[in-house]
Amino acid sequence: MKPSRRKFLAVTGSAAVTSVAGVGSASAATPVSNVPVPDNTSQMYPVMGTDADNPTATVYGNFKCPFTQDFVNNVLPDLVDKYVVEGKLNICFRTISYEPYGRGKTHGTQSNAFISDSDPKISATHLGVWEEDPEAYWKYFESMFAGSLVSGTVTPEKLKPVMEKTGVDNPEEIVARVKKGKYDSLVKDSHESALDLKIEHTPTFEIADSTFVGPKSDEFNDLVSFINANLSKADKLLPKEDSEEVTSGESSGSGSGSATSTITLDGSSAQGWAKYEITVSGEFKQDRSMEASIEDSDVIDGSTASGGVGPWKDTFVYTGKITDLTLTQPIDVLRNEKPLDLEKIGANIKSESKKLDVKPATDSEETTQVKNALSGACSRR
Repeated sequence: MKPSRRKFLAVTGSAAVTSVAGVGSASAATPVSNVPVPDNTSQMYPVMGTDADNPTATVYGNFKCPFTQDFVNNVLPDLVDKYVVEGKLNICFRTISYEPYGRGKTHGTQSNAFISDSDPKISATHLGVWEEDPEAYWKYFESMFAGSLVSGTVTPEKLKPVMEKTGVDNPEEIVARVKKGKYDSLVKDSHESALDLKIEHTPTFEIADSTFVGPKSDEFNDLVSFINANLSKADKLLPKEDSEEVTSGESSGSGSGSATSTITLDGSSAQGWAKYEITVSGEFKQDRSMEASIEDSDVIDGSTASGGVGPWKDTFVYTGKITDLTLTQPIDVLRNEKPLDLEKIGANIKSESKKLDVKPATDSEETTQVKNALSGACSRR
C-alpha cells in the first residue's frame, strides 16, 4: 500500500446543488484518461498538468451532474490539448457536494437536479483515489462521466467496480478511509471555496478568482479568451521549495521572485492566545492549507503579517524569504508543512509583557475561533 500523503480532520454535513450547460457531441481531442500528471502529486485535490509549478485553473463540478459530464466529454479534452499537454496550464478538479443556500432551492432555470446526501461520499471517494493512485485517477475520473452517471444513493462500496475497472490500487483501503471520514474536511472545504467564489452552478471554471459558468462546446472560443485574459494572474498549484533554508532575522532577504511557500502558525500547544508577527522579503496572502482559519483579526501590511492563534492554525502563502519572525510564546511553526526549528531560524520570542503590535481579536471573534477549532471546522482554497 502506498503511504498516505495527508492527514485530515473530519467535518460532516449534507446538502444539494444544481447544474448548468447543454449536452453536446463527443470530442475527438486527447482523452482525459491520457492526461499528464505532475511528478509532485502531493496536492490534496486532483490535478492534471506537466509540472506542479504551472499556473493552475480549477473546475468545480459534480459526479452526478449531466452538465459537468458534457464539459468533461466535450470541452475538457480540447483544453487538455491546447493548454495542459503544452505545459501552459494545470487543471484541478474539485466537487460541490453540498447545496449552498438550503435544500430545495435551484440555482438557475436550466436544471432542477439536486445532490443527495450521499454525494459527499462520492466526492470523498474521488479524493481517496487521487491520494492512493494519482497515476490512475484520471482514468477513474473519465469512467465516472462515461455513459450513465451514478444516481440516487451511492455508497463507496458501489464505486469499487469503477476503481477496479480503471486499475486503481487498493480499492478496499480507499473505501475504508472514506467510511472513516478521512476526506470529509476536504469535501466540505471545496463547498466553502465555492461559496467564497460565489459559485452556484456546476460546472464552473475558475482561474485567478475569476469564473466562467457552465462552459459548453459552442462557447470554447469564449472560454479560451477568458483563460488567456487571466492566465498571467493564475496562482501556482504547489509551494516551491527555496534552494536555501529560511533566513534569520539578520538577513536582508532578496527579491520576492515567483516561487511561493507557505508558513503555518499552529497554536495547538499555545497557553492561551499566542501572537505573532512575520516579515518576508516578498509578499503575503492568507491561505487555508493545513486546515487553517482565516480571520479579520489577522493583518497583512505590505511584507509583514501579524495575528494570533489559540487552538487552531493560521497559514500564509508568501514569496521570497522569511526575514523576521516574532512570537509571544513558543508554538509550532511549519514551512511548506514541515516543522521549523525556531532557534535555527532566529525567531524572537517575546513575553506578553512586551506586547506585539498586533490587532487583538474581540471576545466574540476568539470564542468563534475556539468553537471552530474544537468542532473541527476547517477549509482550504
